[in-house]
Amino acid sequence: MGSETRSFGEFFESWVDQHRTYLERLLLAHAEGSETLVQQVLGHYQEYYDEKSRAAESDVLLMFSPPWFSSYERTLLWVAGFKPSMTFGLVKESVGEDLNEEQRERIAVVREETRRAEREIEQAMASVQESVAAPTMCRLVKRVESLVDGEASDMENAIERLKGALREVIRDTDGLRQRTGLRVLEVLSPVQKVRFLAGASQFWLQSRRLGMERDGQLIRHLNE
Repeated sequence: MGSETRSFGEFFESWVDQHRTYLERLLLAHAEGSETLVQQVLGHYQEYYDEKSRAAESDVLLMFSPPWFSSYERTLLWVAGFKPSMTFGLVKESVGEDLNEEQRERIAVVREETRRAEREIEQAMASVQESVAAPTMCRLVKRVESLVDGEASDMENAIERLKGALREVIRDTDGLRQRTGLRVLEVLSPVQKVRFLAGASQFWLQSRRLGMERDGQLIRHLNE
């Protein structure tokens, strides 16, 4: 395991521990809301995205199959993270019954814009995948052990362009995830904000717990 993997993996475990603490605080503020706490939680998420961006600069391919996630969590990934439109299911589960008509309409607008942006990202990701399957790249990969200097340089350049394209897709997708969450929060009341953030945290932490338990059971079974 490379140093970058260890570095981000260590950060992530510490971040998860802090996230559990924030969830406890959100649940305590469930009834009255707290704008200060909301801003602290948002800062906590920003710290994650900042650190993830730095890790992607070092090894972008690692972001698409992160070893710090359980195997179950990795099945939920969409372009190196949760799909932004999952936000609206969490809104429905956490505060859906309390939304007034104006809030519902505003969230519907955000939902449609988010899904449109997701389609654009999927198209960008498809273009990256097509570049990997392009005849020139395939020919270089097949001859990797016998490449002459010029061809080796061409392959290195092609790989760097691929990594650059992937970094750009991740930046766009993480930006969409953050914008979607912030735009939803703008619609919600102070109490609804706390309930939504608590619901989102519970969903993710429960998914992580389930995934870690399944991985642990599999490891124990293989060792028997």
